[in-house]
Amino acid sequence: MGNGSAKATVGVFPLPIDWKKGALCIAVVGLSVYAYWGQHVEHELTCWQWLVIHWSRISNYSHGPLIPLIASFLLWWNLSEQNPKEDWTPYWRAMGGAVAVLMIWIVGGSINKNWEDEAYFWSLMLLPLTIVWQVWALRGHLVGKKAPPAVAGPALVAVAMVIYYLGVKAVQPRIVVISGIVLLYGLALTFYGRDVFRWLFFPITFLFLMVPLNFLDNMVGFPLRMFVAKVATGSLNAMGIEAIQRGSGIIAVQRVSGVLYPRFSFDVADPCSGIRSLMALTTVTAAYGYVTQRAIWKRWFLFLCAMPLAVMGNLARVISIALVAQIYGQKTAIDVYHEWSGFILFPVALALMVFIGFLLNVPFGRIFRNWFKAPPPPPAKGPEDDGLPSAL
Repeated sequence: MGNGSAKATVGVFPLPIDWKKGALCIAVVGLSVYAYWGQHVEHELTCWQWLVIHWSRISNYSHGPLIPLIASFLLWWNLSEQNPKEDWTPYWRAMGGAVAVLMIWIVGGSINKNWEDEAYFWSLMLLPLTIVWQVWALRGHLVGKKAPPAVAGPALVAVAMVIYYLGVKAVQPRIVVISGIVLLYGLALTFYGRDVFRWLFFPITFLFLMVPLNFLDNMVGFPLRMFVAKVATGSLNAMGIEAIQRGSGIIAVQRVSGVLYPRFSFDVADPCSGIRSLMALTTVTAAYGYVTQRAIWKRWFLFLCAMPLAVMGNLARVISIALVAQIYGQKTAIDVYHEWSGFILFPVALALMVFIGFLLNVPFGRIFRNWFKAPPPPPAKGPEDDGLPSAL
């Protein structure tokens, strides 16, 4: 043996993991969980608890829990258009998990009414985990060709942090929720890039519809109540049913010897103003327009149709209640028909939405051009057409 010392070299195979990016992801996830599920934003409530309570107590926003699921579906829709032949079984398993979580509320409330509130709370507490599961199932398809921008993504994250700080300090949970949506914009740009961000943009934007804006109910709901009452009163008079308007109330009268006697009366309350249908139809038309239309202006047109459709549906509902009261009496109209009329007329509004979407996809320009196009000239006659023998 020589005097030199032997040295052993151990080769370490590099793992295909970006440790810096992984550590940053873990830190961001941890801070986000604490910010929106741990930090109190109002009356000892976290941001998510505040959302759950508003969804459960304000009927106009009772569809709120479905919006994150619809946003997840819209993300899958974008990715499936890029890779239609991929196997999406992991995603549908995750979506099935979300349905199972929502069944906790439905089954628990049906078994025992005393469990309904607690079942709803626990169902909505578990729902974010299923959303994470769905996004995780789609992670392999969120791959872009362009590198993430160096400034735009972190700048949006910084803006989201400022909005969050202001929301917490001002005790404004809505602003805190909005900061979370802006944070998703920033994280998408920071970790994925502009091409993937285009797939994520609308699903993230769709989440704005889950924010309860009940402070606008008086600003929008009251004018809608007055409008529905005014138009319904005019329509009843046009049908030969004499009616007068008193504020948001409608009074049908009968004239006997020049004296007016009330026959029936009812008030156009907040639920009949159309604000509840407006919130639900806005969500449905936004998703339906995005899936069925390609042109941006068609998507916006269908989205803006939500308000007239909601107003027309509730106007038809109020008039139908008055007609039932005219024929069968006020008790039948209010106690029986009123409770079921919403289930009858809301599908009508959805059918009109589908019909408008169908009309937007009809190629009217091509149809009109074919109608007014001059007919082709008749083919020239050959010798055989004149009865003469053809040349051999």
